[in-house]
Amino acid sequence: MSQIKSTNYLRYAPVRVLLPSLTMLLLFAGSIFLYLMPSLEKAFMDAKKETVREVANSVISSLEHLNGLAEQGEITREYAQDFGIKIVQNLRFGPESKDYFWITDTTPRMVMHPFRPELNGQDLSNFKDQQGKSLFLEFIRAIRQNDNTFMEHYWQLKEQGPSVKRISLVREFAPWGWIIGTGLFVEDVNQEIAVYQNRIYTIFLAILLIFTLLSFYVIRQTALTEKKKALIQSQRERLVHVLQESEERYRTIADFGYDWEAWIGTDNSIQYCSPACQRITGYPPERYFEDPNLIRDIIITDDLDAWDAYRIEASSDRGDSLDFRIITADGKTRWLGAVGRSVSGIGGKPLGMRLSFRDITDRKTMEEQLRHQALHDPLTNLANRTLCLDRLHQAMRRAKRRENYYFAVVFLDLDRFKIINDSLGHRFGDMVLTETAVRLTEEMRGLDTVSRFGGDEFVLLLDELSSPGEAIRIIKRIRQKLSEPFRFSGNEVQTTASFGIVLSPVADAKPADVLQHANIAMHRAKDSGRNRFKVFTDRMLETAVDQLTLENDMRRGLNNGEFRVVYQPIIDLKSPNSGEPDVIGFEALARWDHPDRGPITPTEFIPMAEESGLIVQLGEWVLREALKTLSLWREDTAGSQDIFMSINLSSKQFARMELDKKVVDILKELNLPASCLKLEITESSIMDNPESSIRTLNKLRQAGVHFSIDDFGTGYSSLSQLQQLPVDTLKVDRTFIARMKTDPENMEIVKAVIALAHSLDLNVIAEGVEEPEQLRSLLDLNCNCVQGFYFHKPMSMDMARKLLQARASTTADDNREKLSKAQRKRPSEDPAT
Repeated sequence: MSQIKSTNYLRYAPVRVLLPSLTMLLLFAGSIFLYLMPSLEKAFMDAKKETVREVANSVISSLEHLNGLAEQGEITREYAQDFGIKIVQNLRFGPESKDYFWITDTTPRMVMHPFRPELNGQDLSNFKDQQGKSLFLEFIRAIRQNDNTFMEHYWQLKEQGPSVKRISLVREFAPWGWIIGTGLFVEDVNQEIAVYQNRIYTIFLAILLIFTLLSFYVIRQTALTEKKKALIQSQRERLVHVLQESEERYRTIADFGYDWEAWIGTDNSIQYCSPACQRITGYPPERYFEDPNLIRDIIITDDLDAWDAYRIEASSDRGDSLDFRIITADGKTRWLGAVGRSVSGIGGKPLGMRLSFRDITDRKTMEEQLRHQALHDPLTNLANRTLCLDRLHQAMRRAKRRENYYFAVVFLDLDRFKIINDSLGHRFGDMVLTETAVRLTEEMRGLDTVSRFGGDEFVLLLDELSSPGEAIRIIKRIRQKLSEPFRFSGNEVQTTASFGIVLSPVADAKPADVLQHANIAMHRAKDSGRNRFKVFTDRMLETAVDQLTLENDMRRGLNNGEFRVVYQPIIDLKSPNSGEPDVIGFEALARWDHPDRGPITPTEFIPMAEESGLIVQLGEWVLREALKTLSLWREDTAGSQDIFMSINLSSKQFARMELDKKVVDILKELNLPASCLKLEITESSIMDNPESSIRTLNKLRQAGVHFSIDDFGTGYSSLSQLQQLPVDTLKVDRTFIARMKTDPENMEIVKAVIALAHSLDLNVIAEGVEEPEQLRSLLDLNCNCVQGFYFHKPMSMDMARKLLQARASTTADDNREKLSKAQRKRPSEDPAT
């Protein structure tokens, strides 16, 4: 009987061993394919979505920071929005940095899309995806319903490209009425999931192979052992196998999770460590089992106190998180985010702590980039205004706390940079700015701050100075460095800089006030001549306030009729009609009668008008008033038909669009021929933009307007450029005329200008003739025309009318007498001459 049972056992032993094992294998496979795979896909997708939410939160935080700066008045709202658009437009994340952000408003209208620029500015109300879904209206609906979930839709990467499936998250930035959108391409996520699935399939096949081999081994052992031992062994193997499979199933879930899972016992031993630790830290799980202190050892020293405090807090089961840095096995620094909870057994017995670590390096890097971009100039990578003001505020606080603490603020502006930028191009100008930043940084100490405020304006914060004199020594060194030539792509240019300095201590001023004072001092240095520096004084502030008051008074005066036009005659020394001196025209000059301060000289209000831009309004008013006066003279005054009106044109007027049209319209309105108008322009106004200037001059010349170069010899035009200009007169600057008698070099300059004009068949008008000796010298040099106090001072409209009425008699006799007086005072000459 026993033999029969033994035989039956041996006969059915393979089946009795394999059947439970096969059943467990099928259950295990089912758990993988029915539970683990969907769970893995969901967990992976959730992790991706969480990453998107974190990045979106970072972007919203950056925009809130910029909006805060705008609300505080440190930057304008438009600048903040433009800067925010640039930041969002350049953000990328995800695999191969393919994921991006876009911005619409709530209408909806596309504000910015990095890959579909053709949508920018378009109304997206009727924009539909492949399924006919009104995509952007759906986004707005989700915002209105506070729906923070992801939306699936189809999207075309290009206008004519194929549609791909995408899940998107939208967030509203209410202060600017923006909707910020981002998301993931489903295909990219599926590809990453497929990699993990393939690994699981491989492991499953390996387990299946092991199981097969193990089964054959068990069958063989079962057939060779005794009946009782075989039965016990078979039962034991089945139980062990079931336990192993169960443990393996749950371990597999943890082992193939995206995060690094760890279980630290109450005695600080490592109870469990998932394989993800090797991907994140570079150390395999075995190292942590061997050395439980390795987790703490890889944490950066500065973060150890936070980690130790977190270990204590996490034991309270609050589930708080901690961000800290580690050094990986290959020496790299990574950011980890940790979430920990206490683990308890039966009866609440503490078993240790379970920790979940996630690599958040990309998020931290992006946050750091956003912070850096918000505080640094994008072209030079120097500190921007916001960061400079913050460091200046800190320096001022230290100055109040500490005795004998010195610092200095330097406002620096490159001289003639606009000419370099316009003549050589913005690309060359950017290279000059970048090289300037490099030179400044090289000459500064490590504790100093170099910042760029825009354009060619830089601000230096010199901290921890031994004395105020040290600031001057540093500025002299920087000034010498900046005066060295810049060489780029075969071009060489040399520029200088003007410096305004504010030295500490500063009493109760605010950082913005200190910068304003430094700016005022810089402008005083520039006014004194380029390549200089000035130290701010209270007198400078008073002068600036006076200038601001004067500017406001001028703005009011232009509207209240406080300005008037006077007319200085221009004398032809040898009239073509009579061969005698004769009035051939007038120069229109502006005068200001201030109601409180009385007459204000042009030397005081003209530069201020140039700087403030009021010169455009003033110039147009003078142009209209002078031509209106000429029109009245031509109607009621005999002898005025051949008189021209000479009017100064500022560089800002000259740079305005449609100047030619405005001038021609005024002439037509007053029924004046264009030939009666002569516009005076300076060399510098032409050289600011030569090509555009010549086009405008040619249009006006074709209309009949004449031109003269004012203050010739004080600018920097070349002879070749002068030949291209449609001018018919050169005006010699009064400074050369005034010094002809005492400075032989000035006499030679006047002589050369007159000779040049005659060689180019141009008329010459000498300005500022006040003495007979000056007139005599000009006659010897064959000068055509003159104007100045020697003949006539600037006069009112009525006096000029009387001069024209008496032009044929008294005035001619008076001019003849003055000419004869100058000729009679000639020194003794050779009788033959």
